[in-house]
Amino acid sequence: MDFDKDTQKRILAAAQDRIEGRPPEEQDQRIFDIMDMHPELDEIWKLGELASYPQEVNGMVVNPFVHTVLHLIVDRQIETESPEYVSETYARLMDEGMDEHETLHAIILIYADLYFSNFRKGGSFSYLDYESRLRNIAADPSDEGKAT
Repeated sequence: MDFDKDTQKRILAAAQDRIEGRPPEEQDQRIFDIMDMHPELDEIWKLGELASYPQEVNGMVVNPFVHTVLHLIVDRQIETESPEYVSETYARLMDEGMDEHETLHAIILIYADLYFSNFRKGGSFSYLDYESRLRNIAADPSDEGKAT
C-alpha cells in the first residue's frame, strides 16, 4: 500500500461498500477489519473523498485514509515477517499482555514517526532506526527503555 490516489480510491470504495452493507471483495477484507476497529471514524467515511483529509475525532486530528494505510503497511509487515523484527515485536507485545489493536498502534506510531520525519527531510526510511525503536518498546510503558 502506498499513500497514492489508487490506494485512496480503493479504500474509499471499500468504505462505501461497508456503509451500504455489501460484503468486501477478498482483497478488501483487511480494510473492512481496520474500519471495524475504528467505529469512531464511521461518520467520516460517509463523507466520501473528504475522508482523505484530516478530521477532528474525539478532540484529536486524524486522517482516516493515512491511518488505514499505516495499518495496512504494518499488517503486511507482520503477515510476511518482512522485516522479521516487526512480527517479532508484535508477538512479544501480545505475549506481554497488550491487546491486538493497542499493539498495532504502538508499532504504527513508530513506523509513522520515522516515515513522515524522513519524508519531510527528503530522506529515505531508516530500517535500522525502526528495528532499534521496536526492540525498545514495551507493553507496560513503565518498562520503556529497559533491556529485554
